[in-house]
Amino acid sequence: MKVVETGYKLDLHIHSVYSRGKDHGKVSYNTLENIATLAEKLNDQKVQLCALTDHDAFNFDIYKALKEYETKDHSILKVFPGVEFSVEFEGDAENVVVHVIAVFDDSDESKIQNIENVLQGTDRKPIYDRHMAFSEEKFLSILRNINLDTILIAHQKGTLTSKVVKKSDANTVGEEKFQEFLYTDFFEAYEFKNKKNEIFNKSYVFSKGVEEDLRFVTGSDCHDWRFYPQEDEKDTSEFCYTYVKCLPTFRGLVMAVTDYRRIKTVNSFFNPAELFLPEIKMVINGIEKTIPLSRGLNVIIGDNSIGKSLLLHKLTNYIKKKDRLLKTKVITGYDNYLKENCVEIVSQIEENQIFNFDMQGEVRDKFEQEKINSDDFLKRFYPAPISSDPYKEIVQRELNKIYSYLNEKFILDDLEDNLGSFPILSSDIETAESLTFVGNVNKNNKKFEAFSKVSTDIITITEKIKSVQEDNWLDAEDKEELERIKNELLKISDKYEKKANGVAAENTKIGLFHTVISGFKQRYQTSVSDAQKRLSDYTESLDHAVDKIVELRVRRKQNVKPDINIEKVSIEIQTNQVFEYQFNSRLNILAFDTEYVLDLFSRNFKTNVRKSVFDMTRQELCDSIPYYEGAASGALDEIKRRIQTSLDDDFSCKFTITQQGMDRTKELSSGFNAKIYFDLLSYENDHKGIYIIDQPEDNISQKAIHEYLLQRFKVMGERRQVLIVTHNPQFIVNLDVDNVIFLGKNEKGIIVQSGALEYKDDEYSMLDIISTHVEGGLDTLKRRWKRYEKNSKISDI
Repeated sequence: MKVVETGYKLDLHIHSVYSRGKDHGKVSYNTLENIATLAEKLNDQKVQLCALTDHDAFNFDIYKALKEYETKDHSILKVFPGVEFSVEFEGDAENVVVHVIAVFDDSDESKIQNIENVLQGTDRKPIYDRHMAFSEEKFLSILRNINLDTILIAHQKGTLTSKVVKKSDANTVGEEKFQEFLYTDFFEAYEFKNKKNEIFNKSYVFSKGVEEDLRFVTGSDCHDWRFYPQEDEKDTSEFCYTYVKCLPTFRGLVMAVTDYRRIKTVNSFFNPAELFLPEIKMVINGIEKTIPLSRGLNVIIGDNSIGKSLLLHKLTNYIKKKDRLLKTKVITGYDNYLKENCVEIVSQIEENQIFNFDMQGEVRDKFEQEKINSDDFLKRFYPAPISSDPYKEIVQRELNKIYSYLNEKFILDDLEDNLGSFPILSSDIETAESLTFVGNVNKNNKKFEAFSKVSTDIITITEKIKSVQEDNWLDAEDKEELERIKNELLKISDKYEKKANGVAAENTKIGLFHTVISGFKQRYQTSVSDAQKRLSDYTESLDHAVDKIVELRVRRKQNVKPDINIEKVSIEIQTNQVFEYQFNSRLNILAFDTEYVLDLFSRNFKTNVRKSVFDMTRQELCDSIPYYEGAASGALDEIKRRIQTSLDDDFSCKFTITQQGMDRTKELSSGFNAKIYFDLLSYENDHKGIYIIDQPEDNISQKAIHEYLLQRFKVMGERRQVLIVTHNPQFIVNLDVDNVIFLGKNEKGIIVQSGALEYKDDEYSMLDIISTHVEGGLDTLKRRWKRYEKNSKISDI
C-alpha cells in the first residue's frame, strides 16, 4: 500500500491487567489468556490501529499477543507499543500530575522488549521519583533510555472551556503552562472521550486561534475488555472513534497526529462522489509501471527538464493546445523526448474529468493580462454584462443636438461667406427689356432627410422589440402587448416614409423645372442684346441675393444653441456575492450629467483650447483637434469619431472582484486577485473533476504560501483530486500531501518512485527522496518533524 485510500479507525488507550498498580481489580479480566476477547471486540468495531497503554507499565508478551492479530482476516492493521505515564509538571499554582500516553515506534523489537526494564526497578515496580508519578525530568530521561521514536498524547477528558478541571487532565497545569505545551509541541495531540466534549474543544480551538497547534484524538480508556469500547460495565457514555488519514505505520501515525486535517471523528477525508484518476499507467523501456494516485493531493517532483510538466500535458492529451497556450513546437518536443527515453504514458484524463488546468504562470497571467472575465473558471461567477445602450442613448441624444447645431452653423457660415457681390447697373440700361428667370427654386433635401430618419429610427425600435419578444422569460401577455405597440409604431413609420417619398417626388419635379429653365435660358441668351443680358443677370442676381439673405436670417434664427440638460444619472454596479467576495459587472463610468457631455469635447480638444465649441467656426474646430491633419470640412466628422471612441470606452463593460466591505468601485491588486482565485477553487462544489496546476508557487512569497496558500490546497484536497507539479518543499511537506511522484533518471533511463510522505520500503523512502531532490526539503522536513526533547530523529528519515 503506497497511498492512503481511506481513514483508519484508531484507539490508542486500552488497559490490560498490567495497569493493576493503579487500577487494581478494575483490570483483572484483561489478562494474556483473554486477549482473544479484546481482539474480537476490536474486530467487531472494525478498529484498525490500536495500542495497549498501561499505567506506568509495559508487558511485551501481552503486546505481542495482540499483535498476532495483524492479519488480513482481522480488522487490526497495526498494534503499537505504548505506556500511559503519570507525569508531575510544575503548574501555574502548584505541581500537578498529568496522564500522558506515549506511543512508540514498533519497528525495533529489541528496544520494545527493553521498555519494561527501563520503566521498572529491581523490585519490578515503576521507578517513580515523585509520589506515584515521574517528574518531568525523569519522564524525559525514561524516553531517552527507551530510545524509540515517540508520540505523546496528553490526557484531557474534561472540556477545555470548563471552569472545573478534571484530575490528571493537561489543563490542570494552568493556562500559562498549558500554552507552553501548545507552542512548544510538547504533545502531539490531546485525548478526549466523550463526544459532547468535541464541540466545546473545537470552540476553544477557534476562539484561541490554535487550530494547527491543538489536535484531538479519542481513546476508549477501556478497563474491562468484555465491555469494550466502554470503560467498564458502568460506563454509559457515547464513545466516538477517531479516524486518521495515514498509512498504517508508526511514521504514518506521526504524520497524522501532527496535522489536524489528518484527524477526524468521521471518515471523510476524501470526496467519494468526485471524479478521479485511480492510477497512472506508463511503459518505460518496455516494462509497464503503475503509479497509484490518491483521491486527494498528489505532487510531482523531480530534477529540472525531467518531464514533470510533460506528464501533465500528456495525461490531458495536450488539452491546452485548444486554448492556444501550448504551441505545436512544444508538443513535438514533448513527443520526441518520450520517444528518445522509451517512455509511453498510457493513462489519459478525459476533458470532462478536468475541473481546471492551470499551466505554469497561467494564474498570474489571468490577472496581470486582465483575462479574469474570459477565463472559463472565473467567468461563471460574474453577473451578466450591463447593457449600456439606454445610457449611451441619453448622451447620444444630447450630442446629436450639438452636432446638428454645429453642422447648421457651419453651413450658414459658408452661405454667408459665399453670398458674393455684383455691380449696380447704370440708369441708361433700365429701359432695356429683359426676362427674369426664376431659377432659384431649391430642392427640400433637409426635409427629406428628416422624414427618412424618423421612419428608419422607428424601424430600428421595432426590430429591437422583436428581439425582446423572442426572450423565453417574457410573459405571453407582455409579448402580445409588445406586438400591439410594434404594429402602432410601424403605422407611424409608414406615415413618415410616405412623407419622405412625397418630398422626394417634389424634389424630382424641381429638378425637372431647373432642367427646362436652364435650357430655355441658354436659348434666350443667344437671341437678345447685351443690354438685355446684363439686365436679366442683374435682376436674377438681386433676387437671388435677397432670397439668400432672407433664408440666412431665417435659418440663423431657427438654429438656436441647444439647451443641454441632463440631471445626474447613476449606473448601478451589478454584483454576485460568492463567499466573502463580490464579482462585479459595471461600466467604466458610474454616473454622468450635463458636465460629462460637454467634457467629451474638452477631452478630445487640445489642452490650451478655452473657447466654447458652440462659438467655434469650422476652422477653429479644425485647429482645436490634436494631431488632426485633414481639411476643415472634415473637422466635425473627426470630432464626432473621437467622441464616439471616448463614449464607447466609458460605457464599455468592466468586470472586477472586490472583497466584502470594500468599495466596489476600487480594484484589487493582481496578487490579491490570485488569492481570491485559489479561494474560489478550494470552495467550488458545483463543478466536479480533477484540478491540475503546474508550479502554484510561482510569484508567491514563501510567507504567503505558508500563511495562506497551503490551507487553500488542503481544503481542495478534501473536495477533489489535485495534481501538482512543484519545486517548493512547502507544497510537499507542509502541505502534508497524500502522494508524492518522483521522476528521475539514472544510467538505465527514466525512473519513477511514488508513495505517501510516510511511505518507505526496501528500495526507497519518500522522505529521503524529498530531502535529497527538493531544494530546502531537508530543512522543511526538520521543521515538520520537530519534537521537544523527545526521541524522534530526522537522521532516520
